[in-house]
Order: sequence, then structure tokens, then C-alpha cells
Amino acid sequence: MSHIVQAKTSVKHPDLALLTQAVNLVAQQHSGGRIADYYLTFARSRRTDAQFAIFTGELDRGMGIKIKKTGELTFIGDFWAHEELATQIQQQILQTYVSLATMQALQAMGYQATAIEGEQGQLILTGVSYE
Repeated sequence: MSHIVQAKTSVKHPDLALLTQAVNLVAQQHSGGRIADYYLTFARSRRTDAQFAIFTGELDRGMGIKIKKTGELTFIGDFWAHEELATQIQQQILQTYVSLATMQALQAMGYQATAIEGEQGQLILTGVSYE
């Protein structure tokens, strides 16, 4: 069975280096995680190009990550029977991207930025200025 889903985000004109880093970090957190430049649809027989795609052991058809001409970041794929996992991975990528972008902005303003993982899996960012 096949069910193509396209999820829009509020992220516009993402920094490609930070997005690549975020996708790589999320892929490393999942068993069988890897990135590619395509995802699969229609019972794994149709390869579809994307700027990025993430595959995991369970999300074996992958999830395409595209930036539309309008600059909007979108996720697309055939998530049939894995909708909850796909939503979880989308959120992880977005949260990781926003955290990396926040750290980059803090550093650009002269702060020493650090990130630590909290007790319940949340990411805690701190920015300290020693002026």
C-alpha cells in the first residue's frame, strides 16, 4: 500500500549547512539511520529525488526533505504504516535545526553557546558573555 504525504513547515530559507548537520545528527540517533538524495515510493519501486532524505531501519522508504522555490522547508514521503515515526523524525529534525541555528546566532553575537541534554531528552541551550 502507498500513501504519499507532504508536510509543510514554518521554516523558510533554511541554512543548508545547518540543515545538513541536523539531518545527519537525527539519522545517527536511529537504528539503520542514513542520509541520501532520494526517497522511495510505491512499494519501494519508484526513486524520487530530494535535496536530502533520511532513512532508518523502520522508515525504509525514507523521508524526502525539500526546499520549495518559495524557500519553504517541506518533508515528503510514503509513510504508510509509519506515520507516527515520520512525524517524530520531522519534529526531531526541526528541533535540531532550530537549536543549531540558535547556537550559531548566539555565537555571532559574541556569546559562548553550549548545548546539553536534559533529564527528559530535551536540549538545553545556554549563552554566556564574559564581557
